[in-house]
Amino acid sequence: MKKHWIISLMLLSFLLVLSACGNQPEAGMNKISLKELEEKLDNEETFLLVTFSAGEEDVEKSELVEVFDDSLNRVEKTAFYVNFDGESQETLDQLGEKYTPSEYKGDVWEPKDDGLVLISDGGVMKNPRQTLLSQSLIEGTANGTDGYETSFFEYMDDIDGGISDILEYIQQNNIELTY
Repeated sequence: MKKHWIISLMLLSFLLVLSACGNQPEAGMNKISLKELEEKLDNEETFLLVTFSAGEEDVEKSELVEVFDDSLNRVEKTAFYVNFDGESQETLDQLGEKYTPSEYKGDVWEPKDDGLVLISDGGVMKNPRQTLLSQSLIEGTANGTDGYETSFFEYMDDIDGGISDILEYIQQNNIELTY
């Protein structure tokens, strides 16, 4: 009887550890929906976010997610991403206005183009300029259009630099990332 009780207790402990581990997002890029994003923003969480708007095929061909994932994994950081492809401009404008801190008068978050941003206490901080992700950049990269690289891996220095800038800002301002 005592042996069964100990085994049950060990099994329960193991399951608790597994469930706790499952709640933490992995280092690198983690896809979330618009609804999940709004929940995180409304809960005033602090996290790294990558947003863009492009067709799934162009995103895959350009290797956009893989490049950010690679860069974030090297610094052992987690970010979430949302592809706003198919969302109306009105929805995106409302999202930008709602979650831009009031002190950023005239500089509203543009979720369709701003790429990598730091979300701090549910508000969108300014983003590093080297990680802007317009639809034309993603499409041009995916299709090898003149003037564009053929993969986001060729933009790795810019992406690494943008992530470094945000991480430096986080460190200088004693910001704690939450998930």
